[in-house]
Amino acid sequence: MLAEALNRYGLWDHLSAELRESAMTEAATGCYPLRFDFLLEQVEFFADGEELAEGGVERFLRELAPALVRYGVVLEVETVRDTDDYTVSINGTRCVVLRPQDWESGSPWALSTVRPLAVVNRLLAAAGRSTLRAHTLYTGVNEGLVLLMDPRAVGAMRASGLFPEHEVPELAGGE
Repeated sequence: MLAEALNRYGLWDHLSAELRESAMTEAATGCYPLRFDFLLEQVEFFADGEELAEGGVERFLRELAPALVRYGVVLEVETVRDTDDYTVSINGTRCVVLRPQDWESGSPWALSTVRPLAVVNRLLAAAGRSTLRAHTLYTGVNEGLVLLMDPRAVGAMRASGLFPEHEVPELAGGE
């Protein structure tokens, strides 16, 4: 049932019919469905929390931008340099990526990952062309990932009870 739900929610839409069938078969036997060799660059992006916190959000969003165009979002990103905060402008929306006091929070790398992606998710919702949203996995670490996927697919993974919570993506921004 999980494999059918994940397929219905488009997790493998970018794959050829043969690879989609292989991914479904593996998921149906209890294998982890977010095999990164299946997801490829169309829906999976590396998000190094340290790099993002240290000024890499603009570069990261530029890497993500081509994938978002398919869903009606053309990103315009610029680093803003007028405060002590690390701020970027995303399509005219100011996004505070990190404040100096965030370093004391214990999770500055996670904050610098999730805050800009929450803006991206609002842009995706406003575009209305897709249900895909940016989700994070291993948020705020050097090996962090961003996955463009339907929140219902994440819900199906969570509801299955097959995977530990840390292996289930989270919607960036918790919308």
